[in-house]
Amino acid sequence: MSATAAELALASDFFDRFVAAFASFDGAEVAALFAVPGVAHRRDGSLVALTTRADVLAYYQSALDGYHRDGCRAARWSELAVMPMGRRSLLAAVTWELLREDGGAQVRWRQSYALSLTADGPKVFAASMHAE
Repeated sequence: MSATAAELALASDFFDRFVAAFASFDGAEVAALFAVPGVAHRRDGSLVALTTRADVLAYYQSALDGYHRDGCRAARWSELAVMPMGRRSLLAAVTWELLREDGGAQVRWRQSYALSLTADGPKVFAASMHAE
């Protein structure tokens, strides 16, 4: 089943908000986009249980701090693919690029997100980095 225009727009808006939250380098801004409990699947295949809001905040603040320390100043997404999962969730995949201060791409990867469609907008309940 293909995503509708409305589902594509919802996912696109979500990732635009994700980019804005990322640019703040504030873990609380990013964590607000995630449901609790949730899970992160890392590139190495390991799973990280995010059972509390504090877990989500700590996990993403650590990632943001590392990205910033490595010279990343912004992020952008592309190549959005969306698949509906019933009426209350979507599976969305994007390609991320982390950008240096000069706007050049520093790192690139593909990641999928299981999104719960809540009254407050989409929330990630599972994120999986694609192993390359």
